This record gives sequence, structure tokens and C-alpha cells, in this order.
Amino acid sequence: MKKLPVKFRNDSIRGWCVYEIYNQMLKNRNIWVITGDLGYHVLDLIRRDFPDRFINVGAAEQSMMGLAVGLALQNKIPFVYSITPFLLYRPFETIRNYLHHEKIPVKLIGVARNKDYEEEGISHWAEEDKQVMSIFTNIESRWPETKEEVSQLIKEMVKNKKPYYINLQREKGDTVKSNKKVK
Repeated sequence: MKKLPVKFRNDSIRGWCVYEIYNQMLKNRNIWVITGDLGYHVLDLIRRDFPDRFINVGAAEQSMMGLAVGLALQNKIPFVYSITPFLLYRPFETIRNYLHHEKIPVKLIGVARNKDYEEEGISHWAEEDKQVMSIFTNIESRWPETKEEVSQLIKEMVKNKKPYYINLQREKGDTVKSNKKVK
């Protein structure tokens, strides 16, 4: 795979994911990105270049998911980007009722697996996401391992009108808000 353009700065799976979403946003005005008070550095260019389609809801996970459902019902393609526990556990009821049962095509991107954010404490751990997602058989769930895989997956998510969940593992060199690097 070619090198990530310099302006994206983060040559990780997360960086490639955001790069692909950015490229899709250039082509499709229906794509929106919603985040829950994180991802600033990796999402900076989306926030700058698409301010009308980028929403940071803050620490309001249920509202974040409700907003995404509303956008999807208006034929938009919402990508919800957050740390995995905040994405899945806090808005569980909305995911269950609307994404799973009603099959509303919201695209979920969970950042971090297992104890990728161990230093941030248990609230940031995502040790159960596979078990949680296994009950949602109407949500396409994936755990991509490579940059190439995540790039293709974003294209697939844009094209398909079904709910998705993908989980992105934190890689060496990725930083968190405390600016600690993964060893």
C-alpha cells in the first residue's frame, strides 16, 4: 500500500480509515462524521474541510447515536467514530432498537480493542465488544487487521445500506489525549 499523504499525519489503521472516509466525503455529500469528544488529531481535516458534515456531540453517547439514526433516516450515511466502550456500551439501547431490530444503516467505528487504552482505566477498555456484537446479527461486524482491509471496508460501508460496526486496533505510535505513545 502507498504511503498515507503527509497532511493526514497518522499512518496507522485509524489514519487510513479516516483518509478513506475523507476521500468518500469528497465524492458523496451524504456522508457525515459524528464523534463523541475524541479523535481530534486524526479527524482534523474532516472537521476543517467538511464543517457542515462533522459533528462533535461531546460526552453524550446516547445523543450521538440518536443523531446518527436520524441522519440515516434522512438518507444520509452517518459514520459514528468513538472509543469502543463509549460507542457500544453507553448507547446500547439505541443500537439494539434501531440498528439491530430496525436495520437503520448507521456505520459504527470503534477505536481500540481489549486494553488498548489500559492507562486510561476500565471505562476505556473494550474486552467484550465481540461478545456484545455477536447478539446483533443484523449488524455487519468486522475487526480489520490491515490498512488495506480497512480502506476496502470503508468503501463497502458507504455502498451498502445496512448497519456496520468495525473495530480499529490501536497501533504502535498512536497517541492518546495524554500524549502517551503505545510501546
